[in-house]
Amino acid sequence: MHGRPRLKASAPPDPERVKAAEKKAALFGQLAGEVLARSAAKRYDPESLALSAKLLELHPEMYTGWNYRRTALVPVLEAGGEAAVAAVAGELALTQRALLKNHKSYSTWHHRRWVVAKGFCSLEHELQLVNMLLDGDSRNFHGWGYRRFVVQLMGTPAERELEYAALKINHNFSNYSAWHSRTVLLPVLHGTPDSSAAQAAAELTATLRAAALSADPADVTGKDQPQASEQQKQHAGQQQPQQGAAGPTPALTAAAAASAGPHVSAAATAAVPKEALDEEYELVKQAFYTEPEDQSGWFYHRWLLGCSLAHWEQARGSEAEKREREALLAVLNREQQTCKEVLDMEPEAKWALLTLTRLREVQQQVLCESDTATAAEEASGLAAQVVEGYARLKELDPLRSGYYKDAEEGRAQVVARPMAASA
Repeated sequence: MHGRPRLKASAPPDPERVKAAEKKAALFGQLAGEVLARSAAKRYDPESLALSAKLLELHPEMYTGWNYRRTALVPVLEAGGEAAVAAVAGELALTQRALLKNHKSYSTWHHRRWVVAKGFCSLEHELQLVNMLLDGDSRNFHGWGYRRFVVQLMGTPAERELEYAALKINHNFSNYSAWHSRTVLLPVLHGTPDSSAAQAAAELTATLRAAALSADPADVTGKDQPQASEQQKQHAGQQQPQQGAAGPTPALTAAAAASAGPHVSAAATAAVPKEALDEEYELVKQAFYTEPEDQSGWFYHRWLLGCSLAHWEQARGSEAEKREREALLAVLNREQQTCKEVLDMEPEAKWALLTLTRLREVQQQVLCESDTATAAEEASGLAAQVVEGYARLKELDPLRSGYYKDAEEGRAQVVARPMAASA
């Protein structure tokens, strides 16, 4: 994955590797049994925690071991002071060693987030650490998710994160995580301060800070919490979002957009102005020309099309509907031309053909809502081109012919249609 070769299944097993794996499995079984026994006995002495650390370095995905350590840490962090600072430093060092073994360990990343949310550590150091990780593997989605978590706590402006995502995209267009980051950042950057997306981001920030002051890792609601130590309060205060003269600067996390629900996300996409969308269309076009077979940019283009549709959807039934429909049709025509240019260079570029067919399908649907004879005639011509497009896709990509058949018959979603108009 991500350019890292795997051993061929047909290759004969290496005796030395088999022997080492058997030794590791035996050690793991012995350690796991001992740690589970101590966990059941509620033993949280230094020797027991050292054994659990050794186990987790051997197998970072054993989430029971991380849960055991969190239970042991709660009273230490609640008390605060130097002991809490030392405990957090120890956990961060342990998770870093574990991530060196498996930098995509869900359990390890979850534990590190929990520790950082409790406070007593430098968020700037965490940001530098995840930057180093993404420099080594720029498509590690765990690293991108952790970065969004850290910058949310820091109150980093969305503009700065957009610049970072653009830097990674320009370095490698095949970076789905960087493209996805822009889909989360743009609605927050351009949304109004009282928009649902901004409200969701603010609520998530409050939840994270509540977790930093909570003694119980499961209790982040603020109910029945013990009094926080002065050091915890001071740390939480240091993590307030940066503010300018005009008020809070929008800061973003993917979880904020996800927690807001589909209706909020649709309303947020409609907030991205057409001028900003035009810039994004231009950015992703460079990816098409450079790597037409890479799907990351094409998926992002589909999201952009949903944003363009959202402007028209929100204007329906108003005086601005006709103007927005004409603007949408102009975008659809322009983007079809881009796809045609890519296909002129690469006639068998599947993603370009699929996007072109989808654009024609959307344009047909928009024109069908017009009551003019010219629009009806144009829509009829587009319908024939859509059928031809899906037929060609079945030839180019026979393994997915069933999907193209469903799409042709209207059973596959052409693009994520905005829901804001019906909300």
